[in-house]
Amino acid sequence: MTDGPLTDFELYFTKNGLVQVSNDVRRRILHELETRDLSLTDLSKILGKAQSTLSVHLDKMVDESLIAVHDDPEDSRRKVYSLVSIMLAYSKPPSDDAMTMAMKVLSEVADDPIATRNALTKFLFLGFDGMGLSVEPMATILGSIHAMALGGFLTGPTIEDTVANARDYYKKMGFGDASVFSLKPLSITIKDDLSFSEDAAKSLGNYAIGFFSKVLEDATGKTYSVTSSEVFGLDGNYFRFTIEPVSQRSS
Repeated sequence: MTDGPLTDFELYFTKNGLVQVSNDVRRRILHELETRDLSLTDLSKILGKAQSTLSVHLDKMVDESLIAVHDDPEDSRRKVYSLVSIMLAYSKPPSDDAMTMAMKVLSEVADDPIATRNALTKFLFLGFDGMGLSVEPMATILGSIHAMALGGFLTGPTIEDTVANARDYYKKMGFGDASVFSLKPLSITIKDDLSFSEDAAKSLGNYAIGFFSKVLEDATGKTYSVTSSEVFGLDGNYFRFTIEPVSQRSS
């Protein structure tokens, strides 16, 4: 039982299920491990916390499968920690404007089952934003899973053909018009006819990032990474992002 609304938390997917992280120290540890493995000594210096204090947190996080501990490949006498979980969502201030937009999206099409189905994803992103939950990380994952399910169906003889196929498919889904600004690096702008809150637009944009990145990975065998992204337009209905290949295919 809690004394009030739960705020300032992050939600992670682990091999044992979902884990909610609200402790500031544990969240900082997870963020530091996003880009590299670190030892207890490293984390103590970075976070400015005593090793004895951090050890308690680290042991608990290992037990919850948020992180893993193993021998340092460069020094077997030292243990290092690595991130083995995936952030799905995080808390944010609720937005009355986003909730109003969400209700407007459905009320305008509620008498048409097909239009309601097509608007449902946008309603959900706006609704999550209105309730105070950002699902940007999960949106990226879902976009990637969607592309993965296509099994290379959109792969063309060239990168240009593959991007064109993905752009046409994305438009048919009703997720917005995708315009290609450049191919090297790949820069895409998604335009929608609806008005969006900034966080909802980011979530929908991250879905596109996951989708296009995975389509290109399946076509080229290279992993793609986001180098820039932004929401713009008076109605928050434009999302631009740039992705570039970084290395080999991800697991």
